[in-house]
Amino acid sequence: MLRTKVLVVGAGPAGSTAARFLSKNGTDTILIEKNLSFIKPCGGGVPSTIFDELGIPKKAIIREIRKVRFVSPRENSIEIEVKGGSLAIVHRGEFDSILREEAKKSGAALLEADFKQLEKPERQLVARVVIDGKEELIKTDYLIAADGVNSRVRLAVGLKLPSSLYTISEKIKNVDTDQCEFWFGSSHAPKSYSWVFPAAEGISVGTGSVKPEALKDLLKKFQKRRGLDEQNATRIYKIPLWDGELYNKNNIFFAGDSAGHVMPLIYEGIYHAMKAGEFAAMAIISGKPSDYKKMWKRRFYSRFLIMKNLCDYFLKDDNSTEKMVSLFRRKEIQEVCMRLWLEKTSSKGPLISFMKFFKRFLN
Repeated sequence: MLRTKVLVVGAGPAGSTAARFLSKNGTDTILIEKNLSFIKPCGGGVPSTIFDELGIPKKAIIREIRKVRFVSPRENSIEIEVKGGSLAIVHRGEFDSILREEAKKSGAALLEADFKQLEKPERQLVARVVIDGKEELIKTDYLIAADGVNSRVRLAVGLKLPSSLYTISEKIKNVDTDQCEFWFGSSHAPKSYSWVFPAAEGISVGTGSVKPEALKDLLKKFQKRRGLDEQNATRIYKIPLWDGELYNKNNIFFAGDSAGHVMPLIYEGIYHAMKAGEFAAMAIISGKPSDYKKMWKRRFYSRFLIMKNLCDYFLKDDNSTEKMVSLFRRKEIQEVCMRLWLEKTSSKGPLISFMKFFKRFLN
């Protein structure tokens, strides 16, 4: 049986960040990942400001984008210049690998291991995992579940998986763009949006729906609208829908997709997953598990709740979405929205300004 102070299940952005902060503090940490070669389907866009905040090597950035384009259901198009930073495009496989290496440099033990179950979790934390085809037990004081939207740890402690938005995406190499495009319309993205993001080669294109069986048809409709050829090399994945409920159960913490830490409306997840990993690590280091919920709610709860309300209002139908896009013609709204997105600090200034513009839609 292996023994550690903290077992982190899942070595994506949340898990690797938690392991890095823990091991930097001298806390004995084991970080496990089922498949180290797995590359999560993801647009790979993160605000450039997070690299300095979280101490991430900037070699992970493959492109920097300074323009964002919104296209309404009725073809009204608005292009916004990103000021005070940029949208950094990362390749998820390389980005996740860099984060794992940073955790290892700090002293965390990284294992390719498949989490299976918790043995008598009501008494002590003993995880049953499979390493190189053989079962192994890991005894731990704390466990951080950073194992994604299909979290086995959630299931192991008797919790249901989160509700999800399903996405379909593919890479197209013979097309390029210098901006991130968000396309709205119920014909191809009901209560969601379709996107075109720059990639290392060409573009990443995709759309979302709560109905997975509709995805392929929706993507075809979007590609036709955008004037793109079908490539037929699609990948389908789930994005958890935030409900604001799950933080920790005693000494088991949930971070990232396993806790639904994806911002409603814009579905930004990487930054919030990494901060959740940091907060979980801080709560463990302090010996106060309940601090995790307090830190997360103090930093993010108001933002997530506001965005959920706006999502419910503006994405309910095409007329409401048309109204949302038209609001972005106002320069002052563009400025405050870009500040809120780029400035990932605890300052309430950008949030208060944002609320003033959108308060009539928040009830």
